[in-house]
Amino acid sequence: MRQYLLISMVALAVTYLLAVVARELAMKFGAYARVRDRDIHEIPVPYFGGVAIMGGLTAAYLVARQLPFTSASPARGLLLHDVRAILIGGAVICLVGILDDIFELDALTKFAGAVIAAGVVVLQGVQILWLPLPGTGTLSTFAMDPSQAGLITVLLIVGTANAVNFVDGLDGLAAGVVGIGAVAFFSYAVLLVVVNDVPGATTAAVLTASLAGACFGFLPHNFFPARMFMGDSGALLIGFMLAGSAISLTGQYPTSRIDQGLF
Repeated sequence: MRQYLLISMVALAVTYLLAVVARELAMKFGAYARVRDRDIHEIPVPYFGGVAIMGGLTAAYLVARQLPFTSASPARGLLLHDVRAILIGGAVICLVGILDDIFELDALTKFAGAVIAAGVVVLQGVQILWLPLPGTGTLSTFAMDPSQAGLITVLLIVGTANAVNFVDGLDGLAAGVVGIGAVAFFSYAVLLVVVNDVPGATTAAVLTASLAGACFGFLPHNFFPARMFMGDSGALLIGFMLAGSAISLTGQYPTSRIDQGLF
């Protein structure tokens, strides 16, 4: 547990510190929220929260791969591969968000960018392989073929990323909601590792520990009155990472097998 805490603290500290640099970059590139009649803020507020969050997530990954629990894990290769795959996809969608923060892309271009980012994850093998279905007394599962799995995975990731982006309308809302959700999912993943001995759950635990730390590291800059906005680069990124974390576990293994005896 202390190693997960270290990962989370690294993400928190790096995100918090990088946010200062990201604010300056945002103002330099003209990526800031203009003051409108309906807005609460009275001065332009910079975007680029995603730049800081992406930096925090990357730093947490680099630390995690050096820790003993990942080296000793029987699923080390899969763990590092899946985390890296989701981070690469996250970097792509963060870049799309950065371009939108600067140039205000049209909806179709943003959607295409999100689909490409999700496709990067799918092409690296991280996708929903099993769907839980109502069974007789317990949950049964349905194994999907690759084309179905890829399509549903892309839809879920893109939908979650845009849902988080949609609710990012109040200071601290998106980062707070996703941070709390990441903590909840982290607790579930750790229980699977400790109680049910599911090595693959370590991937989700590392991702959600990093995501929670990054969100909470950004919050001090985003609390009212916000000194910085997450922007599309941040909102799309944290939604993407939350969906990727869930898929790395719940979509990769039959539900009836991984959490049997847990509840």
